Amino acid sequence: MSKKFLVAFFGLLLSSGLTAAELKVGVVDLRKLVDQSSQSQKSQAELKKEFQPRETKLVNEQKELKKLEGKLEKDIATMSEADKRKTEKDLIDRGREFKRAMDEMRQDYGLRANQEMAKIQKVVQEAIQSVAKEQNFDLILVDGVAFAKDGLNITDQVEKKLGGSKK
Repeated sequence: MSKKFLVAFFGLLLSSGLTAAELKVGVVDLRKLVDQSSQSQKSQAELKKEFQPRETKLVNEQKELKKLEGKLEKDIATMSEADKRKTEKDLIDRGREFKRAMDEMRQDYGLRANQEMAKIQKVVQEAIQSVAKEQNFDLILVDGVAFAKDGLNITDQVEKKLGGSKK
């Protein structure tokens, strides 16, 4: 939320006769909720399972490239010029393909991780709103809070609404 919006919001509340003592405010540690939620743990496990085969294939290809590079270094003095060029070309081509596949996997992983994070953030937001409505909060602050008394922090209540966390 922007600072201008918060200033305008508080100004509106105060001008309407609502005093700060009547305002029920809560604070939520969004990072903790997102990072430690069971949904986040499940999502991370699913992403790992989804990308593990590609990662394993890339690790194996990297090992093969290292082996080919070692063979070239070891045998370069005894290789014919044609074999040397063929091996160097093969090494360069496979290196390019490896780099392309690695970049593609990183992009795919980033995209999927962002999709999963959006789902988690939506669930967390719904839980925050549910707790706020159940307990009649007027305002819930999430980001940019420099200090809040422990009594204002409702992170644990929201965490319970989410179904707990796996620590």
